[in-house]
Amino acid sequence: MSQLDVIIIGSGFSGLGMAIALQREGRRYVVLEKGAGVGGTWRENHYPGCACDVPSHLYSFSFAPNALWTRQYAPQKEILAYLERCAVEHGVVPQCRFGAEVNACVFDDATSTWTVTTKQGEQFRARHLVLGVGALHHPKFPDVPGRETFEGPQLHSAAWDEAVPLEGKRVAVVGTGASAIQLVPALAPKVKQLTLFQRTPAWVISRRDAPISRLAKWLYRVAPWLMKLTRARIYWRLESYAFGFTRWPKVLKAAEWLGKRHLRQQVHSPALQERLTPKYAAGCKRILLSDDYYPAFNRPNVTLESCAVKEVTPTGVVTPDGRHVACDVIAWCTGFDVAAPLSKLKVTGRAGKDLGETWKDGLHAYRGTTVPGFPNMFVLMGPNTGLGHNSMVYMIESQIHFALAHLRAMDAAGAKSVEVTEVAEREFNQSLQEKLPRTVWASGCTSWYLDAHGRNVMLWPGRTFEFRKLTREVELEHVTLD
Repeated sequence: MSQLDVIIIGSGFSGLGMAIALQREGRRYVVLEKGAGVGGTWRENHYPGCACDVPSHLYSFSFAPNALWTRQYAPQKEILAYLERCAVEHGVVPQCRFGAEVNACVFDDATSTWTVTTKQGEQFRARHLVLGVGALHHPKFPDVPGRETFEGPQLHSAAWDEAVPLEGKRVAVVGTGASAIQLVPALAPKVKQLTLFQRTPAWVISRRDAPISRLAKWLYRVAPWLMKLTRARIYWRLESYAFGFTRWPKVLKAAEWLGKRHLRQQVHSPALQERLTPKYAAGCKRILLSDDYYPAFNRPNVTLESCAVKEVTPTGVVTPDGRHVACDVIAWCTGFDVAAPLSKLKVTGRAGKDLGETWKDGLHAYRGTTVPGFPNMFVLMGPNTGLGHNSMVYMIESQIHFALAHLRAMDAAGAKSVEVTEVAEREFNQSLQEKLPRTVWASGCTSWYLDAHGRNVMLWPGRTFEFRKLTREVELEHVTLD
C-alpha cells in the first residue's frame, strides 16, 4: 500500500475539480468513486426532464469552458458528458477507482496520515483526505405507512429506473420540488393519468430556456473571450439576487409578482391558480424555473391533489380525507437526505474523534471546508456553502483553492499536518448563525435547508465573492501546523 498525497472521495464537480487541480500541481492522488463512472449528482439523477436550473455557461469549470452546450440550461446528459470529457482531457481517469465505495476513513496520529478502506477491502493511505461526496444523491422517502405493500413499481427521482414502462400507465407523482417540476411535464404526454400530490406549492417563474444557435456556438469556439464575457454577465446578473435573499427579503416581492403573473398566464382554471399559489415568501424555499410545468395542469389527464399522501395501499395511495387514488406506478420526488453523505460516512479523526458524533447536533465547519479534530481533511460543498441564487461550481472552485492553500502552507512550514482551531471554527459559525435569521430562508417556511433543530446548515448567507475572498488564503492564526 503506497502512500499518496491526497485521497478524494467522489467524482462529481467537487471531486473531479479537486483531482484536476492536483493533477496540474503534480501531486499524487486517487479518486474513490462508488459508481461506475464520474459525474456524481449528474450520474445519479437521470429522471425524464432532468436538467440544470443554472445557465449552462456558468454551470461549468472556469478553466474548462464549453462551447458545445446546446441550450441555455443544459440537460442532464450534456452535463454528464461534459464532466466525462473533463476527466479524460485533464488526465484524471487513470487515477480513478470506480466501484470503490468507502467504508471507513481513519487518521493516524503517529504518522499524520489518513487510511481509507473500501467495502471491497482495498486500503489507501495519504497525507490528505478530501470529501467530495456531495449532497444530492441519497434518495429521501417520506415515512408513509404501507409504502412497502404497493404492488407496482416505485421510482425516485434520484434513483430512476428507465426500464419501467410508463406509457399508458396511471402515475402518482409525490412532491413539488425542483425534480417534480421537470418530471411532470416530461411524463404528462406519455402516461394515461398523472396525479400530482402537492403538500406545498412552489414559487415558479419563467425559465426562458432556448437552444443556443449554431452561430453562437461557432463564435464561442473561435472567440473564447465571448464565452468568458457571457459567463461574467450571467454571474453578475445572478449575484445581484443575493441582496434579496440575504439582506432585504422584501426585494423578493418582485419574484412573487412574476410568479403569480406566470401562473395566471399559463394555467386556465382560477381554482387551480389558487391551489398552485404559495402562501410563504418567495425564496424561503428554492425558487423554481420552468416554462412547461404549469401548462401540464391544463391537460385532461393531469390531476392536482393539494395534500400529502396519508397511506399507500397495494393498488394506490390514500389522501388525508380517506379517498383512494388508484395508480400503477408511484414516482417519489421527495428530495434527498442531504446530511447523509457526510454524517453517515465513517470518519475517525485525531484521538479517535468520530465525525458522525461531532455532527450529531448539526453540521458545521470552518468556511465550509475544515473541521477541528480532523487534520488534513477538507470537505467540499460542506456546511453552509450552498446557494439559493448562483452557481455551486463557483463555490466549489473557491473551496478547492482553499484546500490547495492549506497544502502549500504545510509545504512552506515543513509540517505534517494542518488543523483549524476550535476557536476559529466556533467564531466563524457563530457569525454565520447571527446572519441567517435576517435572510429569506428564515421567513417561516419549512425547507430542507433547515436541520432537525431548525438551524440553517446548508446555505451561505452572503455573496459568493465574499466567500471567495475568505477562501483565498490560509490565515495562519486560525490553524495549527505540526
